[in-house]
Amino acid sequence: MYKGDRVELGPVMAWHEGTNIRTSLKHAPQETRAWLVMEVAKLCRDVEANKTLKTDEEFAFTCRAILDEFPAMKAEEIRVAFDMIRMGKLVKLYERLKTAEILEALRQYEGEVRAPILEDYKKEEFPEGPLEPLGLGELAKTLKDVERTHYGSGRRVKDYWDRKFPGWRDEYTEQSS
Repeated sequence: MYKGDRVELGPVMAWHEGTNIRTSLKHAPQETRAWLVMEVAKLCRDVEANKTLKTDEEFAFTCRAILDEFPAMKAEEIRVAFDMIRMGKLVKLYERLKTAEILEALRQYEGEVRAPILEDYKKEEFPEGPLEPLGLGELAKTLKDVERTHYGSGRRVKDYWDRKFPGWRDEYTEQSS
Protein backbone atom coordinates (compact mmCIF):
# COMPACT_ATOMS: atom_id res chain seq x y z
CA MET A 1 0.00 0.00 0.00
CA TYR A 2 2.90 2.36 0.75
CA LYS A 3 4.19 1.85 -2.77
CA GLY A 4 1.09 3.46 -4.22
CA ASP A 5 -0.74 0.28 -5.14
CA ARG A 6 -4.47 0.87 -4.92
CA VAL A 7 -6.02 -1.62 -2.52
CA GLU A 8 -9.79 -1.66 -2.27
CA LEU A 9 -10.73 -1.93 1.37
CA GLY A 10 -13.81 -1.48 3.45
CA PRO A 11 -13.75 -0.25 7.04
CA VAL A 12 -14.01 -3.75 8.54
CA MET A 13 -11.23 -5.21 6.44
CA ALA A 14 -9.07 -2.13 7.04
CA TRP A 15 -9.40 -2.59 10.80
CA HIS A 16 -8.88 -6.36 10.85
CA GLU A 17 -6.04 -6.56 8.33
CA GLY A 18 -4.53 -3.09 8.62
CA THR A 19 -1.18 -1.96 9.98
CA ASN A 20 -1.14 0.23 13.05
CA ILE A 21 0.30 3.61 12.13
CA ARG A 22 2.64 3.69 15.18
CA THR A 23 3.97 0.22 14.39
CA SER A 24 4.52 1.30 10.82
CA LEU A 25 6.40 4.38 12.02
CA LYS A 26 8.72 2.22 14.10
CA HIS A 27 9.63 -0.09 11.25
CA ALA A 28 9.55 2.29 8.27
CA PRO A 29 9.35 5.89 9.46
CA GLN A 30 10.33 7.61 6.20
CA GLU A 31 8.03 5.51 4.06
CA THR A 32 5.12 5.95 6.47
CA ARG A 33 5.46 9.72 6.62
CA ALA A 34 5.89 9.94 2.83
CA TRP A 35 2.81 7.78 2.31
CA LEU A 36 0.75 9.93 4.67
CA VAL A 37 1.85 13.16 2.97
CA MET A 38 1.01 11.60 -0.39
CA GLU A 39 -2.46 10.56 0.83
CA VAL A 40 -3.19 14.02 2.25
CA ALA A 41 -1.97 15.64 -0.98
CA LYS A 42 -4.18 13.35 -3.09
CA LEU A 43 -7.14 14.17 -0.86
CA CYS A 44 -6.54 17.91 -1.26
CA ARG A 45 -6.17 17.50 -5.03
CA ASP A 46 -9.33 15.39 -5.39
CA VAL A 47 -11.55 17.61 -3.27
CA GLU A 48 -12.24 20.80 -5.11
CA ALA A 49 -11.93 23.33 -2.33
CA ASN A 50 -10.90 26.95 -2.66
CA LYS A 51 -9.09 26.95 0.68
CA THR A 52 -6.91 23.92 1.14
CA LEU A 53 -3.41 22.89 2.15
CA LYS A 54 -0.81 24.30 -0.23
CA THR A 55 2.62 24.59 1.39
CA ASP A 56 4.97 21.86 2.54
CA GLU A 57 4.70 23.17 6.11
CA GLU A 58 0.91 22.82 6.04
CA PHE A 59 1.17 19.24 4.78
CA ALA A 60 3.82 18.38 7.38
CA PHE A 61 1.75 19.95 10.18
CA THR A 62 -1.37 18.06 9.10
CA CYS A 63 0.49 14.74 8.99
CA ARG A 64 2.04 15.34 12.43
CA ALA A 65 -1.40 16.19 13.79
CA ILE A 66 -2.86 12.98 12.35
CA LEU A 67 -0.04 10.88 13.82
CA ASP A 68 -0.34 12.58 17.22
CA GLU A 69 -4.11 12.50 17.48
CA PHE A 70 -4.77 9.05 16.03
CA PRO A 71 -1.90 6.76 17.10
CA ALA A 72 -4.14 3.69 17.29
CA MET A 73 -5.60 4.14 13.83
CA LYS A 74 -4.39 1.88 11.07
CA ALA A 75 -2.95 3.15 7.80
CA GLU A 76 -5.64 1.41 5.81
CA GLU A 77 -8.32 3.07 7.93
CA ILE A 78 -6.87 6.48 7.10
CA ARG A 79 -7.16 5.65 3.42
CA VAL A 80 -10.75 4.46 3.90
CA ALA A 81 -11.60 7.63 5.82
CA PHE A 82 -10.06 9.79 3.07
CA ASP A 83 -12.11 7.90 0.46
CA MET A 84 -15.23 8.59 2.52
CA ILE A 85 -14.31 12.30 2.61
CA ARG A 86 -13.99 12.26 -1.18
CA MET A 87 -17.46 10.72 -1.42
CA GLY A 88 -18.91 13.28 0.98
CA LYS A 89 -19.87 10.69 3.58
CA LEU A 90 -18.02 12.06 6.61
CA VAL A 91 -17.99 15.85 6.82
CA LYS A 92 -19.51 18.59 4.78
CA LEU A 93 -16.78 20.61 3.16
CA TYR A 94 -17.78 24.16 2.39
CA GLU A 95 -15.03 25.00 -0.11
CA ARG A 96 -12.48 24.48 2.66
CA LEU A 97 -10.19 21.52 3.42
CA LYS A 98 -7.58 22.40 5.99
CA THR A 99 -6.08 20.53 8.95
CA ALA A 100 -9.10 21.14 11.18
CA GLU A 101 -11.52 19.63 8.64
CA ILE A 102 -9.32 16.58 8.05
CA LEU A 103 -8.96 15.94 11.78
CA GLU A 104 -12.71 16.41 12.30
CA ALA A 105 -13.41 13.88 9.55
CA LEU A 106 -11.05 11.35 11.17
CA ARG A 107 -12.74 11.92 14.56
CA GLN A 108 -16.11 11.34 12.93
CA TYR A 109 -14.76 8.19 11.28
CA GLU A 110 -13.56 6.94 14.66
CA GLY A 111 -16.90 7.59 16.32
CA GLU A 112 -19.31 6.51 13.62
CA VAL A 113 -17.48 3.86 11.61
CA ARG A 114 -14.69 2.46 13.75
CA ALA A 115 -16.45 2.26 17.13
CA PRO A 116 -19.13 -0.24 15.94
CA ILE A 117 -16.41 -2.41 14.38
CA LEU A 118 -14.52 -2.49 17.69
CA GLU A 119 -17.70 -3.31 19.62
CA ASP A 120 -18.47 -6.22 17.29
CA TYR A 121 -14.89 -7.44 17.61
CA LYS A 122 -15.12 -7.43 21.41
CA LYS A 123 -18.39 -9.38 21.26
CA GLU A 124 -16.72 -11.99 19.03
CA GLU A 125 -13.75 -12.28 21.36
CA PHE A 126 -15.74 -12.45 24.62
CA PRO A 127 -19.12 -13.98 23.71
CA GLU A 128 -20.21 -15.23 27.16
CA GLY A 129 -18.46 -12.98 29.59
CA PRO A 130 -14.79 -12.41 30.31
CA LEU A 131 -14.11 -15.87 31.80
CA GLU A 132 -15.42 -17.98 28.94
CA PRO A 133 -12.69 -17.53 26.30
CA LEU A 134 -10.20 -18.99 28.76
CA GLY A 135 -12.53 -21.80 29.82
CA LEU A 136 -12.57 -20.51 33.38
CA GLY A 137 -16.35 -20.39 33.79
CA GLU A 138 -16.65 -24.11 34.60
CA LEU A 139 -13.51 -24.04 36.71
CA ALA A 140 -14.93 -21.21 38.81
CA LYS A 141 -18.06 -23.29 39.51
CA THR A 142 -15.98 -26.19 40.87
CA LEU A 143 -13.92 -24.13 43.30
CA LYS A 144 -14.90 -24.26 46.95
CA ASP A 145 -14.78 -21.32 49.29
CA VAL A 146 -12.22 -22.16 51.93
CA GLU A 147 -12.09 -20.01 55.00
CA ARG A 148 -8.55 -18.90 55.50
CA THR A 149 -7.27 -17.76 58.81
CA HIS A 150 -5.42 -14.50 58.70
CA TYR A 151 -1.74 -15.16 58.87
CA GLY A 152 -0.15 -11.76 59.28
CA SER A 153 3.13 -10.58 60.74
CA GLY A 154 1.86 -10.80 64.36
CA ARG A 155 0.95 -14.42 63.90
CA ARG A 156 4.34 -15.19 62.36
CA VAL A 157 6.13 -13.55 65.33
CA LYS A 158 4.07 -15.59 67.82
CA ASP A 159 4.82 -18.81 65.92
CA TYR A 160 8.52 -17.95 65.83
CA TRP A 161 8.62 -17.29 69.58
CA ASP A 162 6.67 -20.51 70.25
CA ARG A 163 9.27 -22.52 68.32
CA LYS A 164 12.32 -20.67 69.65
CA PHE A 165 11.22 -20.20 73.28
CA PRO A 166 8.59 -22.79 74.23
CA GLY A 167 6.47 -21.64 77.14
CA TRP A 168 7.22 -17.95 76.75
CA ARG A 169 3.53 -17.11 76.77
CA ASP A 170 3.02 -18.66 80.17
CA GLU A 171 5.78 -16.52 81.65
CA TYR A 172 4.45 -13.42 79.96
CA THR A 173 0.87 -13.92 81.17
CA GLU A 174 2.06 -14.53 84.78
CA GLN A 175 4.06 -11.28 84.75
CA SER A 176 1.20 -9.21 83.38
CA SER A 177 -1.37 -10.43 85.97
